Amino acid sequence: MAPGSVAVACLLLLHGALGNTIASKRRQLKLLRPQKTVRRGGSDGQAAEPGAAAAAPDAAVDAASDAPDAQTAASATPVEAGAGGTLTQAAASATPAETASATPAETASAAPAAPPQDFDAAADAARAAAGADAAALAAAAEAAASLPPARPHSEHDHLSARELAAVIVADLTPHGMLPLAWAAAAGGGTGWVPAVALLATFGAASTYTLFLAARVSEAAGGSPAPALSTLWRLARLPGARCVDGGVAVLCGGCCAFAADLFHALAARAGFAASRAAVLAALLVAPLSPLCLGDDLSVLKYSSYAGLAGVAYTSVFLARAGAAAALPVPALRVGAGTAVLANTRGDAASPFIRRAALVVAFLCHYNALQYYQELEPAERSPRTYAKSAGAGALATAVVFGCTLFGGVAAFGGAALPNVLNNFGDTGGAALARLGTGVAILSGFPLMFAGLKVALDGAAPAWVARRDRRAATHVALLAAVGAAAAKASEDDVGLIIELLGSTLGVAAVYVVPGLAAARSAALPPAHKAAGGAVAAAGSLLAVGGSLLTYKTHAKH
Repeated sequence: MAPGSVAVACLLLLHGALGNTIASKRRQLKLLRPQKTVRRGGSDGQAAEPGAAAAAPDAAVDAASDAPDAQTAASATPVEAGAGGTLTQAAASATPAETASATPAETASAAPAAPPQDFDAAADAARAAAGADAAALAAAAEAAASLPPARPHSEHDHLSARELAAVIVADLTPHGMLPLAWAAAAGGGTGWVPAVALLATFGAASTYTLFLAARVSEAAGGSPAPALSTLWRLARLPGARCVDGGVAVLCGGCCAFAADLFHALAARAGFAASRAAVLAALLVAPLSPLCLGDDLSVLKYSSYAGLAGVAYTSVFLARAGAAAALPVPALRVGAGTAVLANTRGDAASPFIRRAALVVAFLCHYNALQYYQELEPAERSPRTYAKSAGAGALATAVVFGCTLFGGVAAFGGAALPNVLNNFGDTGGAALARLGTGVAILSGFPLMFAGLKVALDGAAPAWVARRDRRAATHVALLAAVGAAAAKASEDDVGLIIELLGSTLGVAAVYVVPGLAAARSAALPPAHKAAGGAVAAAGSLLAVGGSLLTYKTHAKH
């Protein structure tokens, strides 16, 4: 292994160990911290404990018997009831409904004074008042039980439906938006009508398979295992660990590919640093805390930064296309259409491999994890489908801006990284920076898919929190070391074949087969799932053959 790779791995292992130690100390301090007592009842509108309410009459009698005169007995010290409710010694004539609607102060002021000579009468009045309060408290408890419970505090936050849509866009767009103009212009070009049709078809199919994944999981009781192989297991299909391994290889290759882009972007920006130095700086500082956490909801903040970069880059390319206004054919379909749809090979491209539209909407390595991150109150397959659909629609808009903007600006001269068609202008430099930020924000999301895939393959090993954390640190170190040692040109064919086979399988085959074999889904969804799985299998075979043939020519 090269010295740079060793340095990256060592730095990541040290950073991860320090992070785990700090997290452990925080948990210990949290356990030692005194907990606040939440008082319910009284002014909070919550009922007191039933047991405390039942014990209130005897406590009121004791207070009355200890009073020096009847007046004191009638206004004895309020008795604490339950978790904060207050029982006052009200008049014996007060009805339970009146007591329930009156405040403690009003109840005390409304209580008639007992004759000062008769302690027994005072005790009887106090007992009756306490009994009325107990009945009112019981009625309040019954009413409170019918209310939805308050959301308990949890260290793990969740995502709203809108936040999930934003995270999905940040996951989908960074790696697929730049090469689409080159793909659309290849082989004589593709008209805008078939290009839009391809975007709509693959975006809708991806959304539907995410919906199927949620339906299958929900039908099984909402399985807590977030790995994609859970769908395979629920369908009672053999080789679930092969699915975990395939997703792990896919995500690991994509992570190494994305890490390689960081160095290229830094070199283009004028930073004359080695590949190992760039990767060590990026992985240790901004990426390690994001990649090693268990809560995907915290990644929404980095996703917002990535979305800002994506938005600027897409608008920049759209404006460039509008300014040049080269003609774009409407209905042309040719050899380039297959390039746009389902092949990923061009060995002459040193910077970026094009992302075929067949896998441009791939985020299914996190399909179940995203579903579980939804707010419990919003979590349902229908809501999930709406979030996924909104994310796919926004992604299609971004892809349309970069595709048609690049074609209208440069035509057949568009490069696989369309930003390389621009000179070193301020706008182009900012677009490259925005792309880099977007890739940085998408890296932890891909790494999350890698983590859950390996966790699913070895559940017994990662059952212990310390071993799980150490495994994830070592995994991040391995990805960084691999990216520091091997460039995109070294592993380009492997990554493209992974996308053509494993990527298509993750998007279409696994969710489709799981739905087709689910006994809980309606026949229509089962039939549609089987059709999607069959089509995905054909696309995987065809894409792999096209990729291999393209590389064989070079």
